[in-house]
Amino acid sequence: MYDVIYIDSEGAESAVAGTLDREAAAAIARQVAAERGAGRIVCPDRVRPVNCVCVVPHPEPSRA
Repeated sequence: MYDVIYIDSEGAESAVAGTLDREAAAAIARQVAAERGAGRIVCPDRVRPVNCVCVVPHPEPSRA
């Protein structure tokens, strides 16, 4: 599962959508990036570019 986040030019993250399959997350990222004039990327790790809509892995629930 994946989340879609937007990272503004200051580096602040805001949630766009969450807990989606990769195809749905990519479609939303394309739409939001076009609306905001931003880039888009799938971020497999901690790399977070600015002014970008990112598809990131949804965190696994902790098992306590």
